[in-house]
Amino acid sequence: MSVVSRKLILPALAMAVLLTGCGGSPNARYYTLQSSSQAIPAAPARIEYQIEVAPVSVPEQADQPQLMLRDGPGEGELMPMYSDRWSAPLGNEIRSALADTLTAKLGALDVNSLAPARDVPVWRVQANVQRFDMIVGGPVRLDATWRVRPIKVSGAAPLLCRTVIELPAQGNAVVGSLVEAQQQAVALLGQTIASAIESGGARALPASADVRLLGCA
Repeated sequence: MSVVSRKLILPALAMAVLLTGCGGSPNARYYTLQSSSQAIPAAPARIEYQIEVAPVSVPEQADQPQLMLRDGPGEGELMPMYSDRWSAPLGNEIRSALADTLTAKLGALDVNSLAPARDVPVWRVQANVQRFDMIVGGPVRLDATWRVRPIKVSGAAPLLCRTVIELPAQGNAVVGSLVEAQQQAVALLGQTIASAIESGGARALPASADVRLLGCA
């Protein structure tokens, strides 16, 4: 985004925040990281394993009911968008979106809130988000360390990786385009994690050129 465009957007956002704190409260808008276009997985002929996506930890700065936008790259000032809120706690939003992607990609059941079926192998997925940035005008950045761990999976091994994803924001809607870009980033993270499970923990493959793997062990 050009400097001129950013200078036009920032005052508009600042005015929106100011108006939110004055007079009557505007109606809140709620956003989710679960994509409405997520494919529904076909039922497998035989379920060979299940997945268990653990609760996701997120940075405290981003873990707020309202969306938190940065006014620039790096350590730009955070701006709370009081009328734009997550429909669930951010960690829950990311966990649900990851589970959607994994079940769609792998055709396996997510048993996070259920006891795994007896004697059925399970892949446990853990994710720790270090950065969840939505910068005014783009890009968005998702930096996460994640682990897949096999339980009763024959010939498989655990894998620990760090993934950084950066995507531009499309369209004219400041907040909506940023949320959509983060939806895509979480989906790419889920697809990358799925590749690790498909390989039995041997390797992870970036889901696109926008995904950087900074090492796996």
